[in-house]
Amino acid sequence: MRTACLMVTALFALFSYWQFNDLEQYGTQLWLGWTLLYAFVSALSLFSAWQRLPRLLYWSAAIAIGLMAAFRSLEIDSTAGILNNPHNPAGNETGGLLLLALWLAFLGWRAAR
Repeated sequence: MRTACLMVTALFALFSYWQFNDLEQYGTQLWLGWTLLYAFVSALSLFSAWQRLPRLLYWSAAIAIGLMAAFRSLEIDSTAGILNNPHNPAGNETGGLLLLALWLAFLGWRAAR
């Protein structure tokens, strides 16, 4: 499990780094929020590699991020490309939020065992 946590830590750290281009690529002012969110889950994954944190933390974060994904998905323009749409990044952002929520739910399930 430690290896999986470390791999996900690296993956979300990379996602956090990639968010720095959002202002330039998509013109979104929320790039810092996305960067911090991915960095938070990356750090949580790193700590989880050695220490199980309270399951309430994992579940609360998973639910909050899942709700964010649900609300963000309402802005997806299904008439255009959903992923990699330079005029509407809602598809990419929803997918990223779902990945975060699923990972945190998995960590919460693991902490409950």
